[in-house]
Amino acid sequence: MSEKKKVKGIPGSAHNWRLLFNRKSEVVFIYVFLALFILFGATMSPHFLSQRNIRNLLSKNVGLLLVTFGQMFVILLGGVDLSTGSVISLVNVLCVKFMAEGNPASWILALIAAILAGACVGFVNGVLVTRGGIQPIIATLATQVILAGISLLIQPKPGGELPKGICDFFTKGLNYIVPLILAILATACIWMLLNRSRIGRHIVAVGGSENSARSSGIRVERTKTIAFMISGIMAAFAGLYISAYAKSGSPVIGAAYSQDSITAAVVGGASLMGGKASAIGCIASVLILGIVSNILNLMHVSSYYQYVLTGVILMAALTLSAIRSLRK
Repeated sequence: MSEKKKVKGIPGSAHNWRLLFNRKSEVVFIYVFLALFILFGATMSPHFLSQRNIRNLLSKNVGLLLVTFGQMFVILLGGVDLSTGSVISLVNVLCVKFMAEGNPASWILALIAAILAGACVGFVNGVLVTRGGIQPIIATLATQVILAGISLLIQPKPGGELPKGICDFFTKGLNYIVPLILAILATACIWMLLNRSRIGRHIVAVGGSENSARSSGIRVERTKTIAFMISGIMAAFAGLYISAYAKSGSPVIGAAYSQDSITAAVVGGASLMGGKASAIGCIASVLILGIVSNILNLMHVSSYYQYVLTGVILMAALTLSAIRSLRK
C-alpha cells in the first residue's frame, strides 16, 4: 500500500512542480535574459566583468530599483505613476537646500521632508484617481508637471553640494556592501508587503477585479490611495539615494526615472492590465536596463542612443504584456 501511494504521489508532485513553473515561468525567463545580457556584455567589453565595473553597475541602479518597486504597486492596479521622476527631482533639490556639511540635524530634516513629500504626492494622486475619477496616467501627469515647476522654483539650475562623507557611505560604504544591503532590505520589505501583508493582497485583488474586491469587503478607494502613497514614498527613498550618488542637485535629475521604472516593472513581469507583478522579477529587469546602459557607456556610445534603446525595450515589454493579457 505504501508503495502504491508513493507511485500515485509522483504524478501529483510533477503536477505541482509544473504549476509552480507555469506561475513563475516569466520570472525564470527574465533571469535567463539577464544571463544572456551578462554574457553579451562580457563579450562586447573586456572591462564589463571587472570588479570596479560590477560595483559601479550595482551601486548606480539601487535608486532605479527603489522607484521601480513603488511603480509596481500602481501598475498592479492597472495604472502608471508618471510623477515618480518629479518626486525624485523634488527630493534632490530639497536635500541640497536642507543638508549642510557637518550638521546631522539638517540630514534628519531632509529625510523627513523627503518622505513627507513622497507620501503627500502619492496621497494627492490617489485622491485624484479615486475621488476625482481621473485616469492615473492623467492625474500623475498633472502632478508631474506641478512638481517639476516647484523643483525649478527651488533650484533653477544644477548646482550645490551634498556632504561627501555620508553620500559615499550609502553609495559605496564598506567596499560597496552598504548599497547591496540597502537593495536586499528593500527587496525583502517589498516582497513581504506584496505577498504577506493584508494591504498587498488587497492591492492585488483590486487590480485583478475591482468589482470582486469591492463585493468581498475590500475598501477599494482606500487601497488605491495607499498604493499611490507607497509609490510616492519609494520614489522619495529613490530620490535620497540618487542624490547621495550624484552628490549634487539638479531640478531635472529624475526626468528619466518615470519611464525607466515603468519599463523595469513591466519587463519584470508586471501586467499593465493589473493584478500581477513580481518584486523578484524587478531585480532582474533593473539589472538588464543597467547593463544595457553600462555596455553602451563602455563602448562610448552617445547617451541619446541609450534613450532610444530604452524606449525600444519598453515598447517590446508593452507588446509582450498585451499579448499575455489577450491569451488570458
